[in-house]
Amino acid sequence: MKRILLPLLTGMLLGAAGVLVWHLSSATRAEAAFQKERDASLEEMQRELTAARNNAATWQARLADAGVDGTPVKENVLDIQRILNDARPLMKTLALMFGGRRKEMSERMIRGMASKLAEQMGLTEDQTEDMIAHFTGLDAANFEKIKAMLDRKLTIMDVFTVMNDINPQKSMDAYVQQTMTPEQKASWENRKLETKADQLERTATWKLDRMGSALKLDEGQKDQVFSILVKTNPDYDSSLGVEGVTGAPASEPSATPLKEEDAIASVLRPEQMDDWAAWQEKQKAEKSRLTDAFGGFDPTTFFRSMSGMGGGLGGGMGRMGKR
Repeated sequence: MKRILLPLLTGMLLGAAGVLVWHLSSATRAEAAFQKERDASLEEMQRELTAARNNAATWQARLADAGVDGTPVKENVLDIQRILNDARPLMKTLALMFGGRRKEMSERMIRGMASKLAEQMGLTEDQTEDMIAHFTGLDAANFEKIKAMLDRKLTIMDVFTVMNDINPQKSMDAYVQQTMTPEQKASWENRKLETKADQLERTATWKLDRMGSALKLDEGQKDQVFSILVKTNPDYDSSLGVEGVTGAPASEPSATPLKEEDAIASVLRPEQMDDWAAWQEKQKAEKSRLTDAFGGFDPTTFFRSMSGMGGGLGGGMGRMGKR
């Protein structure tokens, strides 16, 4: 019996040991496979993390180059300079995308301008073609200035400087003085005066329309206020002959040198004075908000310096808002 049991027990022990060894070997292989898969996953995650860091650094650099402001936007505050800088990449993309179309439209406008001026100022065919070539080249140069401006972080003054530099009124004035005959120069100056008178009239009419309903002006007061708005405009000159202006020009010694506010107050009735005070406060608040939006710069001063922009370029412009 012992002879039988001993080999049987020995076999069972060896079999159990073999099974145990097999299980241990399988577990070891499984652990090795798991570690290998885990290491591969960790390496992949490390590569993705490195790529993400590189992408983040690239985007941070691009945002820095673009001048995008990352500070929180203030509620109810209009920041023109921030808007300009944040929109620069989009504006540059659109400028490049539609550059060809813009060029076609500019050339068409320049030819139309030259054709009108040729008729109104008596330009010869050679003068007309020279004008077209000159302003086509100038337009291309100005477009390059605008694209260059959009490649760097901007300030409000940068924008106004470029706008002033490409002011078409200045360009046309210089061109006329350099190339035109004395008679043509005189014709151009007359057109500038007509355009300036139109602008004074339009500005005064716009102000009067806003003011009239708020103050409940009667027709007689409207006529008086219109004259005041024209004559107190810094660009006014009595030689302009703006239609609808009555009374002595503000520039003449006989005229009382009143400010616009005082002059308007002098034609109002007592019951209108409260509305007038409220109107003035509203205008001050609007001006303050506009100045704050431009970083403390008053844009009206700049645009006044560019008055007559486009001068006689539109040709046949006609009076607007006639009274």
